[in-house]
Amino acid sequence: MNGKSDMSGQQSKQGYLADEIDKRFDIRTHSLTPDLPNKISIEINNSCNHKCFFCPNPTMTRTRAIMEPELVYRIMQDAYDNGIREISFYSTGEPFLNKDLPDYIEQAKRMGFDYVYLSTNGGQPVSKRLMAALEAGLDSLKFSVNAGDRETYALVHGEDDFEGVVANIERCAEYRRTKNPKLKLFVSFVETDISRHTLTKLKERVGHLVDEIISYPFIVIGTPLQRRVEKDGTERPFVGYGDVDKRIPLNRRRTTLPCYQLWSYLNVTLEGYLSACCSDFNADLVVGNLRQHSLMEAWHSNEFQALRQQHIDKRIKGTLCEGCIVQKDRPYEPINRHLMTETKKRSPAPLRAAGEGKH
Repeated sequence: MNGKSDMSGQQSKQGYLADEIDKRFDIRTHSLTPDLPNKISIEINNSCNHKCFFCPNPTMTRTRAIMEPELVYRIMQDAYDNGIREISFYSTGEPFLNKDLPDYIEQAKRMGFDYVYLSTNGGQPVSKRLMAALEAGLDSLKFSVNAGDRETYALVHGEDDFEGVVANIERCAEYRRTKNPKLKLFVSFVETDISRHTLTKLKERVGHLVDEIISYPFIVIGTPLQRRVEKDGTERPFVGYGDVDKRIPLNRRRTTLPCYQLWSYLNVTLEGYLSACCSDFNADLVVGNLRQHSLMEAWHSNEFQALRQQHIDKRIKGTLCEGCIVQKDRPYEPINRHLMTETKKRSPAPLRAAGEGKH
């Protein structure tokens, strides 16, 4: 078992996920046309069965849909041909809601990808497709479990799935024990005032079943958060910029210009766009269109180069990036709308006015 990691402050014993996070920040050059990263994330689905109070998904303005299989396979092949060997099939939604997920995993392994990984909330949709995904050759599965007891979990996730998620983690651990000892299993935990006190309980409940439990300090990355209410009028818990502790080392690294994501992330949206941010829920940072261009062409596009230069020059006012870097509410609008060929089907978010979603 790898060491348990606590990213909210000092890491105790460095583990696999903590090492991977460090690598993302280790940008050796700020070239406007950098080499492709070794990893790619393809958003095969942007819907989610949970409504975590710290996540923008419930108020996302994009049409909820799945990526066409033909586009998934084409991007996979393009990535492999360019030397990329690690691939994931998730971004803003729950990947297990896509019935084709096991097929994508199997095809990725058949192509020759070394490492195929997913992040999931582990809820009900996972239960019926979990074994198929594991048997397709999945190398790593991370469960996003943001509370350590049933009551707090229901408050945080908006669904009473805690025991079912634990059962799915147990199923994975048993599968690894009996069929695939190389399978990596992780749990991530976003720390908020509501959930922080339950982290110890979570470690006691599932720590022995996984390689690592990593906790992240809360921060608003990318798309801002908005207050939400349930259908019965009950207000959901809310966190926002005012709840972020920027003194925490990881949060300082996350909010430093130029942003590391522009050099270390390949984020493909279900519309086929290349986005500059893994938390761009509303297609506000589109820098390429893979329906029109190859992956390398999009990675080196004039639009992406321009955004990288803006970050280097610290000129990000009016973009989604500004609010993320300063951790304050700032007006912004989508960039590069001319790249959005899917606007008739899936309109980009409208102009954001100053103070929208303010808390």
